[in-house]
Amino acid sequence: MGDTENIDDLDKKYMEEGPSTEFANLLKQEKHEPEQKSVTVGQRVSGTIQKVNASSAFIDFGGRSEAVIDLQELRDSSGELPFKEGDTLEAYVASLEGEIRLTKSLKSSSRDGIRDAFENGVPIDGRVTGFNKGGLVVNLGGMRAFCPLSQIEMGFCDEPESYASKTLSFRILELKNGGRNIVVSHRAILEEEAKEAGKLLRDKLSVGDKLTGHVRRVERFGAFVDIGGVEGLVHVSEISYARVNDPKTVLKPGEEVTVKILDMQNLGEEKERISLSIKALAPDPWTEIHETMREGDVVTGKVVSLQNFGAFVEVAPGIEGLVHISQISAEKRIGSPGEVLTLGQEVQTRVQKIDRVQHRISLSIRAVAEHAEQAAEAQDMSNFHAKEQALASEGDNAMAEALRKADLA
Repeated sequence: MGDTENIDDLDKKYMEEGPSTEFANLLKQEKHEPEQKSVTVGQRVSGTIQKVNASSAFIDFGGRSEAVIDLQELRDSSGELPFKEGDTLEAYVASLEGEIRLTKSLKSSSRDGIRDAFENGVPIDGRVTGFNKGGLVVNLGGMRAFCPLSQIEMGFCDEPESYASKTLSFRILELKNGGRNIVVSHRAILEEEAKEAGKLLRDKLSVGDKLTGHVRRVERFGAFVDIGGVEGLVHVSEISYARVNDPKTVLKPGEEVTVKILDMQNLGEEKERISLSIKALAPDPWTEIHETMREGDVVTGKVVSLQNFGAFVEVAPGIEGLVHISQISAEKRIGSPGEVLTLGQEVQTRVQKIDRVQHRISLSIRAVAEHAEQAAEAQDMSNFHAKEQALASEGDNAMAEALRKADLA
């Protein structure tokens, strides 16, 4: 009887306390669980790569289950996989049958598929079937589309014919007249890929890094260089040790260059600034100047800049010296260097002083002229004395001959 009473007591206690506590815990747990996302085909999603196997990557995007994407869609042009577990990935929902399949771009297999791609902003594959001076003709699942020249590459496309017969991913910019007028962009895809690559690259960048990039555009103040989805500026003063007056004379868009990171500010933000240098990776001409130039030497150089206070003369590649206005002319007093000198003019100068610490050289054109004048005067004096000696010698010889004839010598 006692055992029965104990069981009844336990049952009563469970009914009074247990269910209410457990139910409260369940409600609390459910309250703290993140809301699970529902998705539709064509929707763009962002998630974290949870696992990578031999053929697929599994993405946690906040849904009821992980999404799957084929690794072949993630490999770059060289076949490398630029993603790893823990990285963030953006893609599009391709299918919900059985599992959530993701894709980087849709296949253009039907008119409805093309419209879905346009309405949802999903990239779509197309085959280049022709080209002209205006751009590329593209086949999108049997429908004709046009890719303008400005939308082929991130920069200017010099050779649209090189894309003939290639299958590329495009973003549909316009879809009009029931699909009879379709304008697409491959550039938009490249810019998105560059943006993703830039996110990964920014985490790895450090001041002092040596990188290979491509010139995107050239301005009067320098050149913008893409170093892998991130742009930096090579200021005109960092292009070369030699003076560069116009960057467009030494750099062209699309040109491959090797640069060094000098400074980085506000990475990933609106006012991001990355300072690059080509010059920093070149040999410094000042390290060997002691072997090629000494004070007192007369060297030939080219006038590269005219200022009110004097003229800068390049006496060796990357090495400039200043000819102060007082050291330009030996013949007359001048008000400005431009009165007697022009840009590009070759002049002879004398090295007055070399400051290897401050990288400064004092030059003089006047000293060369004065030295030449002194040398000419010295030569004239030397010639005069030589002539006098010759005349004296001739006089002595004539006197000796006269005495000999007179039998006095």
